[in-house]
Amino acid sequence: MIRVVRNPAEAEVKFECTMCGECCLGTSMELLTDDMERIVGLGYGLDQFAARGSDGVWRLRNVDGHCVFYDPDSKRCRIYESRPIGCRLYPLNYDDEEGAVVDKACPAWRTVPPSEKKRLGRLLQLFVEETQRTDDEVRLLRLMGKL
Repeated sequence: MIRVVRNPAEAEVKFECTMCGECCLGTSMELLTDDMERIVGLGYGLDQFAARGSDGVWRLRNVDGHCVFYDPDSKRCRIYESRPIGCRLYPLNYDDEEGAVVDKACPAWRTVPPSEKKRLGRLLQLFVEETQRTDDEVRLLRLMGKL
């Protein structure tokens, strides 16, 4: 496992978030080991918030069409200060050909300055590589008959 970021705040996208909660709906955000450790440190059991997919990647659970930590009444994240790196990087996504791209499904996507795409591009790439590494390791273990 690589350490994608030492301080999760380094992954914050600087833009004019409207706090609408749209990014929490229908999501299955990938989790890094550091994310899971941080959330477990808040007192949650891993099985309460995460599920491992058939690809071996750990993801946030989706309950009733939204992230397990999304509060539909307040439209806020219950663990905002400790949220996963992938959530912090949103609305930026990584494209193999274009690098950092802004997800136009976010109502505030136009407020992401180009400098943020440049600043966080490498971090996005590392995040994607780390989640893919998990998938590759699981596939290899299956081939070896260990899973």
